[in-house]
Amino acid sequence: MQGVAEADRKNSLRRRSLRWALSVLGVLIFGAILYYGGVEALTVVARPNVLYLLYAFAFSASADVLTSLRWGGIVNALEGKVVQSRLSYLYYVMLGKLSSVFVSQYVGDYGARPLALRASSGTSLSKGFYSVLLDRLFDLILSLLFVVPAVLCFLNVVPPYLAVPVSLVVVAAYWTVGAKNYRLLTASLGGIVHVIKRRKVWRPVPANVTAKLVEVLLSAKKGLEHIGPRGILRANLLTFGRYTAMALRAYFISTALNLAIPFWMLFLGVGIVRFTLLFAVAPGRLGAPEVGWYGLLVLGGVESGAIIPFLIGLRVYGLVFNAILALAAHLAVTLRGNKARGRGPEAA
Repeated sequence: MQGVAEADRKNSLRRRSLRWALSVLGVLIFGAILYYGGVEALTVVARPNVLYLLYAFAFSASADVLTSLRWGGIVNALEGKVVQSRLSYLYYVMLGKLSSVFVSQYVGDYGARPLALRASSGTSLSKGFYSVLLDRLFDLILSLLFVVPAVLCFLNVVPPYLAVPVSLVVVAAYWTVGAKNYRLLTASLGGIVHVIKRRKVWRPVPANVTAKLVEVLLSAKKGLEHIGPRGILRANLLTFGRYTAMALRAYFISTALNLAIPFWMLFLGVGIVRFTLLFAVAPGRLGAPEVGWYGLLVLGGVESGAIIPFLIGLRVYGLVFNAILALAAHLAVTLRGNKARGRGPEAA
């Protein structure tokens, strides 16, 4: 028993050290971007075209609204009833995003949303956590569908005018399969669990890690069964809308900064960059998306002089947009609560 406890302690220390190393690396990467961009890049970011910047804000807000609609549908399906209003779901999503600015996304987003649900409606923390997990699962699946066509395009194997339509066809085919036979998705998760349980394949991975992964996947499988085929199709449509809105946000930020970055490059790149966020443990997810975008845009032939201001603008204006929408959601929720309390005595 003492040997097992010592091994667990070493594994915990190793994971903590890795998280700290990745966090420091992320901060250093963003610091390097600011350093090499210099005053010129900051000047470009500080002088945007306001009209295009407003377009970028509109699509940023649209992406967050679509996220809240998708997550709210998942929570309602898991609980078997309408738990909160759409406005409250949006507010909780924005709380999670702002929390992730100061801590790791795995602490911020996965912590703030379940805690808000627990405080407002009594939803258990475990169910709140798995609702966020399922919410992120749809993002991951869509990113996977875009990865192969996008990589082939950025490597100049497939031209953009073929890569974009092929990506859309792949997504449409997935939707068709998911709508008519959603059990294929749940069966796939069950198959993954079966493979993970075979310790011969995963001997280098600690048993407690594989056990936790099995628990998460089984919960995701059960959650998808609760959502059902119609709910899964709805979540897929909202996910694609969110994906498109994020690409348009990036495009209008680049246009506001007068940077020549084609829309197809940003549309295909969103999926790959979303992939890199899996490894983002630094506060604000610093470093991971910057590395993803820089590599893709360099492969796409964009000059470094345009990439650096784009990365800074994406980071700065993304934070500003989130803060504005979070404040607006907070004020709306507060105002609605005050009105409800004001009507209370009259109703009585």
